[in-house]
Amino acid sequence: MERIIDHAGRINDQLQRYGVKFGIYKNGIFQERLFPFDPIPRVITAAEFDELNRGLVQRVNALNLFLRDVYGKKEIIRDGVVPEDFVFAGSGYLPQCEGITPPQGHLQPHLRH
Repeated sequence: MERIIDHAGRINDQLQRYGVKFGIYKNGIFQERLFPFDPIPRVITAAEFDELNRGLVQRVNALNLFLRDVYGKKEIIRDGVVPEDFVFAGSGYLPQCEGITPPQGHLQPHLRH
């Protein structure tokens, strides 16, 4: 554990170098932020974990639906839910993936067995 703590700065530097980011909307403005690494584990109860697990599964399902639509019918763009520039100008958008479906049709949302 001490080794990880000692390397936290270097790990965060690597996350920045490789662009590990997340975005939030604050006051209607989209802001990208670096995803920070914190080496100190957080101990939570089983009930807290269950709530987090449900939220994470929901997010994975939403991400799957978003990706399927963006690389497929593009209804989310056509309906004005997400601006076209937001999708197509993003560094994560891969035009070569148009029409491709993952082997099982989606990412796996089962985080807890």
